[in-house]
Amino acid sequence: MKIELFRTILCPRCLFVSRILKKIVADSPHLELETIEVATNLTQTRQAGIKTVPAIRIGNDVLTGIILTPRMIRRFIDQHLPDDAAGQNRPGH
Repeated sequence: MKIELFRTILCPRCLFVSRILKKIVADSPHLELETIEVATNLTQTRQAGIKTVPAIRIGNDVLTGIILTPRMIRRFIDQHLPDDAAGQNRPGH
C-alpha cells in the first residue's frame, strides 16, 4: 500500500512525522512511503488537495494536523489496510 507524505524540508513537524512513517514502513514490507516536497511539487500538491503540512495521504484520504502522534498515524494507516493485514506487522502481533 502506498503512503504519501507531503512535507517541506524546513518543517520540524514534518521531520517528526517522517521519522514515524519510516519506522512503520521499515516494519511493514507491504507499505511503501513516497515523500513529496511541497515547495518543488506545487502542482502535485494542489491536485492532491493538500493545503497544510505535514499531510499523509492514502488513496483519497488525508490525515493532517499541527500535531500528528504516532498513535494517530498508525490508526490512519490501519484504517486503510485489508482486515486480515491490520496489526499483523506491528511489534507484539
